[in-house]
Amino acid sequence: MTQKLQKLTALLKKTRFWLVVFAVLGVAVIFIGLDNVPGIVLGYLATAVLMTQWTRRWRRTWHFIVLFFVSVAGIIFLSFLHEVVVFPLAVLVGGSDAALSAGWNIFHVVVSLIIAFVGGTGLFIGLIGAIALGVTRLIALSKRGT
Repeated sequence: MTQKLQKLTALLKKTRFWLVVFAVLGVAVIFIGLDNVPGIVLGYLATAVLMTQWTRRWRRTWHFIVLFFVSVAGIIFLSFLHEVVVFPLAVLVGGSDAALSAGWNIFHVVVSLIIAFVGGTGLFIGLIGAIALGVTRLIALSKRGT
């Protein structure tokens, strides 16, 4: 029982550390802003830290393949929702002034940031993780066969 407790404590310490790193990067992004290159890089780093923390215990290639394809589907779905459903609906209900409203602007910014940061980082981590685990598996299989 004590070994399980020690493993859980070590896991929680690692998780806390990476969540603190994410929070520090998030605060830095808030102060620097996302309208320049350092802010965008910090935003991608913050998202990558959070997603890496989420995926660091994955040991199967198909987990990363699923992440890749879910990211693709999420990007397509959010883009479709944003451009084809919500924008025409806002113009239909609120007129041409609805597209200039603060609510529409907030929705536009939030969806665009999710598409750019979460979708892009999910694509990258899914692809790199699948390739890395696939190569590792091929190397292990080749060593086992010889």
